[in-house]
Amino acid sequence: MGIHAVSVMLEALNRDAQHATIAKFIQNELDAEREKVALLHQQGSQQAELLREQGAQQFELLRQQQAAAGGSMHSRRPETLKIDISKYRGSKKTPS
Repeated sequence: MGIHAVSVMLEALNRDAQHATIAKFIQNELDAEREKVALLHQQGSQQAELLREQGAQQFELLRQQQAAAGGSMHSRRPETLKIDISKYRGSKKTPS
């Protein structure tokens, strides 16, 4: 509806009815905007919760991977040390 049509409609009303109509219109617009804000806030909260959950899952997965890698490195380490020691013993030159 155009501004001219609204103006004509309001002019047909007495002053109190004009104020009431304008107030009602503003209140309806405000209510609609509040609903949008509430919905956006709810969606933002849901997204934040999902991000927290994903972060916690990624952290736990990384922790498990590091624990598994640490355990496998620990089990191979003595063998690696024995090989390294024997290499160095064999290449050690005796002083003349």
